[in-house]
Amino acid sequence: MKILRYIALAIGCLIWIVGLSPTILPWLWKVQVVEDGYQYGDLYKLSTLSEFRDPRHQCAGYVPPARPHSAKKVHLYIIGDSFTEHGRVEKKDFPVDDYTWVKWSEFLHIKLDTTEHNILLMESVERHFRQKFASSAITVLVPDTATFEQKGASTKFMHRLDEAFKGSHTADRLDGFLFQNDFALRIKEWKSDFNQKFFNRAGSGVTLVNYDRDIVYYMDTDTPEVTSSFTPVRETELDSMITHLNASRDFAESLGFDNVLFTIIPNKTSVLSPDYGVYNNLIERVYNHPKLNVPYIDVLPDFRRMGRSSYMKGDSHWTCEGQTVWLNKINALINQLVAGPAS
Repeated sequence: MKILRYIALAIGCLIWIVGLSPTILPWLWKVQVVEDGYQYGDLYKLSTLSEFRDPRHQCAGYVPPARPHSAKKVHLYIIGDSFTEHGRVEKKDFPVDDYTWVKWSEFLHIKLDTTEHNILLMESVERHFRQKFASSAITVLVPDTATFEQKGASTKFMHRLDEAFKGSHTADRLDGFLFQNDFALRIKEWKSDFNQKFFNRAGSGVTLVNYDRDIVYYMDTDTPEVTSSFTPVRETELDSMITHLNASRDFAESLGFDNVLFTIIPNKTSVLSPDYGVYNNLIERVYNHPKLNVPYIDVLPDFRRMGRSSYMKGDSHWTCEGQTVWLNKINALINQLVAGPAS
């Protein structure tokens, strides 16, 4: 009995340490000791509805088009979110010599190599586009004497300690460590399926649309905030976003970028259920604004033609087919810019 008590104590201490540490669980994910909770999709994780269990797989086999002959090397910089993060999109997917990606919440101190053809792409999912450009131009790029990435999180010890012991973070880590395996997920599915079938209740982080055939992120639909595809966009707000987009291009060009582009990745709702409410047509209104002075990559019409094949069943991100459509468009534009004179 004493040995069993020591074993139970050791297991309890191990679980406690994993819950408190911000680094152990990501390492366990990396070495595939435990699943990260997204193996069946982010929307499945929020809902655990069995109908939307959609095994994740890496997109492979995409070959970018050959680049036209150019005197300079081509360096593509992307300021992006989860659609272009490492693991989804990489250097190999573009006809470029060098590649740098930074997310919106961080800072890229930058000194451009003027011997290269430098292209900046600003990528944002539709739900967060208004937040990024409503009040200012981009702040991610910082002119400096060298190029390096600065994380947005505080590096002060006490701040990191506060984060480590924050209750919500600990609860998330414990859930990720103990309850994202197939056995635990099956039990969660029974409860979620029962609530959906008999009480018409899904997880608070998702919305079921098209007579419950599709699942989307709640921020795209039911929130009254600016993330929703159905929150009205005033003309004055639209004008401000265009002003800040143009100012972002001017700022980036002042740093030495040869070309500045942007793209809005549609919300899943905007593709599969634009009639869920009064759709605000944000993407079309931005792209068609008469004062817009930044080239863009538009995939909304393509995705609507593709329908359900453009987004994963249990996830808010695109399928490999949807990603390929976007990559083909951005790569065609890159080759066009490289072949012609820099604007």
